[in-house]
Amino acid sequence: MACSRSRFGSQSGMLRFSPNANRAHSIAWHEWSDAAFERAQNESKPVLLFLAAFWCRYCQRMDEEAFSDAEVIALLNAYFISLRVDYAQRPDVDARYNLNGWPTLAFMAPHGQLLAAVNYLPADQLKELLIDVYIGYQQREEELGAAEQTPAEQAAPVRLSDGELAANLAKISDSIMALADRTHGGYDRGQKFIHPQVNEFLLGRYRATKDRQYLDQVCLTLERMRAGALYDAEAGAYFRTASNPDWSHPHREKLLAEEAGLLANCLSVFRLSRRGEFRRMAEEIIEYLDGKLLDPASGAFFGCEDFLRRESGASGGDFFTIIDRCIYVEANAVAAAAYLDAAVLLDESSYRDRALAVMDFLLQHCRGDAGGMCHFFDGKPQVRGLLQDQAHMGIALVDAYKATGADRYLDDAKRLAEFILVELKNSAGGFYDILAQETAALGGRLTLIELNGAAATFFCRLSHAARDARYRDGARHALGAFAGDFESYGIHAAPFGIALQTFLIP
Repeated sequence: MACSRSRFGSQSGMLRFSPNANRAHSIAWHEWSDAAFERAQNESKPVLLFLAAFWCRYCQRMDEEAFSDAEVIALLNAYFISLRVDYAQRPDVDARYNLNGWPTLAFMAPHGQLLAAVNYLPADQLKELLIDVYIGYQQREEELGAAEQTPAEQAAPVRLSDGELAANLAKISDSIMALADRTHGGYDRGQKFIHPQVNEFLLGRYRATKDRQYLDQVCLTLERMRAGALYDAEAGAYFRTASNPDWSHPHREKLLAEEAGLLANCLSVFRLSRRGEFRRMAEEIIEYLDGKLLDPASGAFFGCEDFLRRESGASGGDFFTIIDRCIYVEANAVAAAAYLDAAVLLDESSYRDRALAVMDFLLQHCRGDAGGMCHFFDGKPQVRGLLQDQAHMGIALVDAYKATGADRYLDDAKRLAEFILVELKNSAGGFYDILAQETAALGGRLTLIELNGAAATFFCRLSHAARDARYRDGARHALGAFAGDFESYGIHAAPFGIALQTFLIP
């Protein structure tokens, strides 16, 4: 099992390039590693980080244009250490350096200090920027070398009362409903994105309060998505985003994480409303996942499908598709949990079998030797210990235990909980996103609201399944790390809101 290379030209390891003709592989790219930064220090060169997405058309254009320009190639190879990172493979890097989207080009000193960051640039502008950054770095080299990054561990409150947590839940609910589009559905005013966790949060508010506005907003969102261009009427399932508020002019990529989250949404709405259209939507998503992203060899799901327009003069239809064949733990765990729910709600045992096959593959092939889940599988498990993978895998394990009664799933969930408590706990409140030993050039560990929401939900679910109050204390530790103004988090507070509901309303 490996990431697809046959349609991505010359590649090495985790490096992937546009499937169209390009010379980007002529640049001496490095993966993100301590060794790359050590080389930059030894050679006194600034670092270029190219942060991309598998399906990002402007990332592909940079390969085909700017990174295929002979002068750009020469400048980068002579004066920079160039790093190439896919956001899906390294979400920890993405969390620190992403500049409002992909591609992001971040320039750093050899010890990791950020010098500049931009998004897409054509070749001429990139050449000018490379020269400016290099000259600026030379002028500040001594200063930057003396000021190595010192990790700044985040501090936060340790414990909040149940009343304070309930107040936070109300704030998140109000801030998200203020973002709701009551005409077209969704939660964005311009470009529309799939937000499954926002839908799930609002469904939880409906279950707790019986206030129809929450259920109605989710139903409207799903209905408008299904009726609009975001739904692929020809091949099934949903594109990642649409350019316009009415879900028109979609960007043609489909991600496992979003499809699995939408599947969970459709199942939840069908359970609450018993409206047949939501059952059909769920079945359509399952049909797409089984037919397009399921890997028969492993029983797990690939990461995404991208649609690319053929180059002028090429034979075939207007588009061809490529698959990201990496197996991502978090997204597969979300899919497995949704399939387990579908098996019960839709009375189809094959969905349960599919979910358990996914879980068994992840447990057998995606665990690190020193414990904890790795982030993805590419012939071997890679990037160990990210909080998001431990939390979502833990939730799926609890679901698998409830579906089967098999103690091994509960035991594995407990092991992941212990891993989080020992390896990722921030003594000031919450849990860190990465392991302590993975902080080189990353500038320290972060305590992020979305990831702590997922961790708290896992601890709540595990506490109930294992009948162990100690895990509930872990949830409270995560929930106590954030307070105050939740409006600034926007829709990103939804996973935290889900956790608050799970904690306060078991």
